[in-house]
Amino acid sequence: MSQYADFITQIDSLPELVKTEARQIDDRMRLLLKTPEIYGIRQVILLGSGDSYFAAQAVAPAIRAWTGLPVSAMLAMEAARYVDAGVPPLAGRNRGLLVVSISSSGEAARVVEATQRLRKLGALTLGVTASPDSRLGKSAERILGITIPSSTNAPGTRSYVASMLAGYSIGLRLAEVLMTMTMDVANALRTEITGLSDKLAEANKISAGPILELADLWQQFRSADILGSGPALASAGYGAAKLVEAAGVHATAQDAEEFHHLNYFVAAPDQTPVVAFAAGSARAASRTLELVGTLEGLGRPALIITDAAELPAYGTQLRLPEVREWFAPLVHTVPAAHLAAAWAEKIGITHYRGHTGPWRHAQGAGLVRNSALEV
Repeated sequence: MSQYADFITQIDSLPELVKTEARQIDDRMRLLLKTPEIYGIRQVILLGSGDSYFAAQAVAPAIRAWTGLPVSAMLAMEAARYVDAGVPPLAGRNRGLLVVSISSSGEAARVVEATQRLRKLGALTLGVTASPDSRLGKSAERILGITIPSSTNAPGTRSYVASMLAGYSIGLRLAEVLMTMTMDVANALRTEITGLSDKLAEANKISAGPILELADLWQQFRSADILGSGPALASAGYGAAKLVEAAGVHATAQDAEEFHHLNYFVAAPDQTPVVAFAAGSARAASRTLELVGTLEGLGRPALIITDAAELPAYGTQLRLPEVREWFAPLVHTVPAAHLAAAWAEKIGITHYRGHTGPWRHAQGAGLVRNSALEV
């Protein structure tokens, strides 16, 4: 199979992945944390690098809304080197901190380092990984397994979705034990998440053809801005990451509000396309309406990925099936991956540049796995 076909196979597999794995991950989560431990949680940090960080970003708003706790997504470097970098805290006080460390491989050095460091400072550590025998598996006190059936080789897609499923499962379990949500409501949301399988399948049918056509039009561009707000900022980060990894396009993720402060001023706007993830139910929806007009005024080539019933007519617009804003990043995975796959195919670029030439040091993820741990 070609690398494009491999990527498409991964995308095609996402609906079945959600249908079969969401409940299994929930079942594992129910057994991990004891009720007194959950009662003691006062703050939650979800940390990761790359796709794992975007997964943390995607689920943090939902967990915050469900639990009422301070919940933040944090880059692994910040968690490893900059949390509590001043006066050493008392370990007993930190026991109220739940640290959720996400790494599918379990070998990302900064994630391992952050987990070890925060555990020593007294935090309760929960690793989310497909590799329980990894360094992360040995560093965290508890492990939520996201081991999923293997698929074709392509830039991370299935692992990203599995990581989000784990994050939602953690949030729902905390909420029902803390009684900020009834068990009936939590179970209804679990059913809703499993039912998103159909939404992903529909999004796949909607996205594939138009994005191939768009990639044909955009193949001369070498940079792009990818925009979103709230949970969709994670979609922007993931979408930008796949464009870099798959097609070598210099893609930058940006908040839709911050775009008006910063990226708005890019030179040659007609040569720098924009992809905007814009859930119709989003709290930022009114700003998205203004954003479309802004893009038109600049003449920026645009792809608007939305489930809104109606937006100003500009650019290419993909109308995805409607979902709650909390869950939009799951569905956004489909068009984001399609765009990366199609763009790489159109310009004939090898994923990850084949880990050859100046990129050879990334072979086997050596640059992220072999960095020295400082705990």
